[in-house]
Amino acid sequence: MKALHTLFIIFIGLNGWAQKWVSPNFDNHHLDYRDLGYPGVTEIPADDSRISALLTHRDNGYVYGATSGKQSYLFLYDRFINKVRPLGLIPGATGVFHTIAQGNDGQVYIGTGKNLLDEIPLTQEIPGGHRQIEKQLWEDIKAYHEGYEGGRIFRYRPGKADEQVYLPEDTAALEDLGIIEPNNSVYALCMDDSEQLAYGLTYPDAIFFSMDIETREVKKFGPLVAQKVYAGPERSWRSVPRALLYLPDGRIVTSGDGGLIVVFDPETARFEKTDLRIPGEYWESWNYYGYPVVEQLIRGENGLIWGSTSDGFIFKLNLEQQILTNLGKPRLSRRTRAMALGKDKQLYIISGELDEPCKLITYATSGEGGFFNWGYLSVDRSPYYAKRAYQFEAMTIGADGTVLIGESDRRGKLFLFLPGGTIFPGDLNPKNPR
Repeated sequence: MKALHTLFIIFIGLNGWAQKWVSPNFDNHHLDYRDLGYPGVTEIPADDSRISALLTHRDNGYVYGATSGKQSYLFLYDRFINKVRPLGLIPGATGVFHTIAQGNDGQVYIGTGKNLLDEIPLTQEIPGGHRQIEKQLWEDIKAYHEGYEGGRIFRYRPGKADEQVYLPEDTAALEDLGIIEPNNSVYALCMDDSEQLAYGLTYPDAIFFSMDIETREVKKFGPLVAQKVYAGPERSWRSVPRALLYLPDGRIVTSGDGGLIVVFDPETARFEKTDLRIPGEYWESWNYYGYPVVEQLIRGENGLIWGSTSDGFIFKLNLEQQILTNLGKPRLSRRTRAMALGKDKQLYIISGELDEPCKLITYATSGEGGFFNWGYLSVDRSPYYAKRAYQFEAMTIGADGTVLIGESDRRGKLFLFLPGGTIFPGDLNPKNPR
């Protein structure tokens, strides 16, 4: 019995050593998180709490967000009370993938669909043949969406509904504007502020569309990308651009076939190709055809556009001068999961693939200093609460400059990073295990 007791103590000691806490590379008091509601009462259920879209409202300062899971939910972060308030479930949706936008009327528009963070079933046994893997991937992706009625556009009117108490079974106060395309999710969304049009992109068929918010008329302009490629790093995802950027002159910017920047002109209702190719890995020596897609596009000052790619590169784009500058990769791994331009002129970047912990990276848009690695997002407020987080999918900048980051794992939390701190000397936390 004494020997068993000794072995137990040794096991606990070894396990405790193996689980040594990993902290960020900066003063920890600059990082915190909020639960998605009041635990045990209003909190969004664990399986439905993967945050996949965030938006800071330009007028009221609230941060609106949506989740993916078995059921999608809408929520807001109220900075006046420093809490997340759930706003109810989104009917018929299991996913909202980066598709929340604000119109010039102050209303919030939400594009819905399937849970694109889910692992889709892949066929294990397939016949050989030229490009057979790519063909089977397309069949499996289509099968996952088969029978789905199609993603919708919902309208949410901030105001009275923001202050109500919602329980997990309650439905959000949304106005259904209609289905976009059967067997497709809404994959990217932006608003034309002058015309009250919503522009979007569907997945997996990559159909570019517009919706007149008042008449609810949907116009479809055909597939944005004709080639079906699977450049990854998620091999079960078709490579479809994940961002659309509205410009003040009414044009829409994104990437297209071959990784080239393309611009939609509403006057001609056509996409025009440029000679500007986004940075990434291309097909020169591969056995299949592939290219990266844009992950995020952000309007900066002086007409500049800041962008990221699915291969993990950051770039700067000047459309007027037709110059695209590759700023490099902040990390060895691929994917830029989220990116936002802070009030301090820093680009805040969440970098990392699905099979590894994400890291917070910054880049000074002044061009001085390059990339800075702030490390993993771990909050330690022991003995009150603590969390090591690994996966993130959305980011926005709060009214006061706080960086809000949405965790996309089960039991997701809304993380808050407060700019103003510094990275420890030597760029690494000296108390982390080696």
